[in-house]
Amino acid sequence: MSSQTHVVLPNRTDREEWLQRQHWLPDWQQMWDAAFLRLSDAFDPYERGEITVSMRQGIGMIFVLGLAAGLLPFLGNLWVSLRAGTAAPLAAAALSLTELASAYAGAPALNAAANTTSLLAGVEPRMPGFLAALLSSLGLWLNTPLGWLSSWIVYGAFVAALARLFGATNRLQTFFAATSFAAAPMLLTGLAPIPLLGPLAVVAAWLWAAIFYYQAVRYVTRLDPVRTLLCMALPPAVAALTATLFALFVALLLLIG
Repeated sequence: MSSQTHVVLPNRTDREEWLQRQHWLPDWQQMWDAAFLRLSDAFDPYERGEITVSMRQGIGMIFVLGLAAGLLPFLGNLWVSLRAGTAAPLAAAALSLTELASAYAGAPALNAAANTTSLLAGVEPRMPGFLAALLSSLGLWLNTPLGWLSSWIVYGAFVAALARLFGATNRLQTFFAATSFAAAPMLLTGLAPIPLLGPLAVVAAWLWAAIFYYQAVRYVTRLDPVRTLLCMALPPAVAALTATLFALFVALLLLIG
């Protein structure tokens, strides 16, 4: 049955819909409202009394904002790697270690590491140098939105699971649709390569995003502040504790061996 009739079958979507921007991105005004913590305007711009943003729109927004945030680092990586005529990671490692070695000229191990990395960066790649520089820089650029998406999904799944344990009744799609707007302040991380301003922008972006994420979780789950903070803090705390215990276990094995 056609979805153009007065009867719309569930889970049926027009093919043309997948090519329309509004089905992959919320309005720019909604992103702007989210950046300034106006949650009700971002989630419910049509005042329908519910979150009208879809998880698909959240995925598209995170990907686009990740590309925008990675644009300036991409240009920097491309410039450095084109000058070195090699892949971006090798060129960046050689440059950073060389600068570090010049700052600490009395460290023989650091000088040796810098010289070795510079030697590796100077090795002729199997493909033309400009092509290696371009493709590796593009890969690092695409890694930004993909990393944002993976962090959003993995961390959000743990937070949503804890919220359910604490009594939340919201749907998972609604949770991810709401928390996806935390990517809006993360756009400031694109200023990271700028001296002095970059580190401040990164810190501000993370703090801003954390505040928004907290507000979004409370908005969706209707949990009190204490349980909301526990939902957000427990996953990284458990991950850090697990990594610490694993490192101690490996160190103990090395000492015993």
